[in-house]
Amino acid sequence: MSQSLEEILDSLKAIKGVHGAALIEKFGLIKGSALPGWVDPEAVAAMVTLILKASQRATKELEQGEFNNAIIESGKGKILFSEIEGNVLCIIATTDAKLGIINLKLSAAVDAIKQFL
Repeated sequence: MSQSLEEILDSLKAIKGVHGAALIEKFGLIKGSALPGWVDPEAVAAMVTLILKASQRATKELEQGEFNNAIIESGKGKILFSEIEGNVLCIIATTDAKLGIINLKLSAAVDAIKQFL
């Protein structure tokens, strides 16, 4: 039995320290989200689109191959971006979220999400 996209995003949100997750296509369309109420999904989509374009350009210009993922760490949390076939999975987490656990669950989520793309 396959999971729905929302179930996959909810499973990421259930990880200790993760506030939420969203899947956004490269032009800013939200394909699915499990974001907390204080986060504006449209604003996240716009930011993710800009970050994806800048990251893709940087990796190309610096001859580093294709963009795969990125982590932004700040004083109050972490934002993880993972490219999946022209879409971006964005995870918003706290500063104490364990990246090892998130990456492990993220890998399984990416495989599951690919069936929707």
